[in-house]
Amino acid sequence: MRTHAPWLVLGPIVLALVGACSTPAPSSSPAAPSTTVPTPSPDGVAADLAALLRALDTVHPNAFHGISREEFVVALEDYAQRLPKLSEAEAVVQLMRVNALLSREGRDGHQFTLPQPGHEAPVLPIRIYEFSEGVFVTDAAPGHEDLIGARITAIGGTPIDDVLELVEPLVPRDSEATVPTFRPVHLLRTEVLVGLGIIDEGSVALDVELPDGGADTATIEPMPFDDYVAWAGNLGMIQLPADERVTYLANPSPITVGRLDDETAYIRYRAVIRPDVSAATALLTDPSVTRLVLDLRQNPGGDNTTYGPLLSLVTSFAESHPGRLAVLIDRVTFSAAANLATEIEQATDATFVGEPMGGGLNFWDDVRQVHLDHLPVPMMVGVSTRYWQFAPADDPRLTIGPSVPVTVSASDYFAGRDPALDAAMAVGD
Repeated sequence: MRTHAPWLVLGPIVLALVGACSTPAPSSSPAAPSTTVPTPSPDGVAADLAALLRALDTVHPNAFHGISREEFVVALEDYAQRLPKLSEAEAVVQLMRVNALLSREGRDGHQFTLPQPGHEAPVLPIRIYEFSEGVFVTDAAPGHEDLIGARITAIGGTPIDDVLELVEPLVPRDSEATVPTFRPVHLLRTEVLVGLGIIDEGSVALDVELPDGGADTATIEPMPFDDYVAWAGNLGMIQLPADERVTYLANPSPITVGRLDDETAYIRYRAVIRPDVSAATALLTDPSVTRLVLDLRQNPGGDNTTYGPLLSLVTSFAESHPGRLAVLIDRVTFSAAANLATEIEQATDATFVGEPMGGGLNFWDDVRQVHLDHLPVPMMVGVSTRYWQFAPADDPRLTIGPSVPVTVSASDYFAGRDPALDAAMAVGD
């Protein structure tokens, strides 16, 4: 059985990608162990980087699909030569930049480069999302609740558009749609912001437009990484917060089933684990149900060997109800959830509604971690070991783009509106 999601495939890293830990550290614990890291040994660094290159050569089926091996080696050697003059934060950022070159053409969005557990720097005490109108605070840790709903205009005096542009080259991707999914995983980390020259150590100035229309500069104190996870949850950096007003954000259960109206069945699949489809089966065999909306938004994946019963149920319904299947997707539809969406696309006439998937159509995954223990900040680099192909090999697309695109806006989100679901309910009319 293959575990096929960013927070599961990384093994010992657990949730370094999105921030899981088994025992949250108290708020008084040191946030970053930079003062305890010994001076890097040149021999140790060389051995670490050689081990990374060896893993790319021997473990990944086609590591250099998006860049020539020669170009990557030059970048890696340049990193090694510059390392003695880099600060710890710069060393983190520049390694992220080098390894992200491997996925710059897409199809390798699981290959994250992150500090090893216990070596993470503090994190901004907010949750953010990139809406059509800009980057907004969707939630804030205690003491910063007045920032919820604010649009960020600058961090440390750097305009937010420039911040996004600076962070973008650090993000591994299956396609361009992956970038807004995982950019917050980097942007919220102070080691990234410091390493890019956006902020200095310590408190952070955040320029915002408040929900009432006013402007403010808030001074926020970064919080220890483990405390952030304890507050925001394992997926707090990439998912939208729970919202009882909106169907797809209201119920944390892996699968929810119900009716949207007399003729429309609704199945929300939030995480790819083996679903209990008994309720869905009963609903879809009701003759009055003539349309199905399958909601895969905010589903970052899981185990792609488990969704078979749901796939069979959905494809069977689509065969007997032509033109009446709508599948909702967004930037967080990733990994095994993207596999499911691709299988549905290949087997049915489903209409896809929403945003392009953050996950790929065909892509590499099942990452194995390479530990780089001798860098200024000990790092972990994911190296893919398997190619997952659910669409024809010659399909040039990197992901599924919706035939009914619906922009995700802050005005809709904060008002509790869901225009994508409204659009899905019109499929087949």
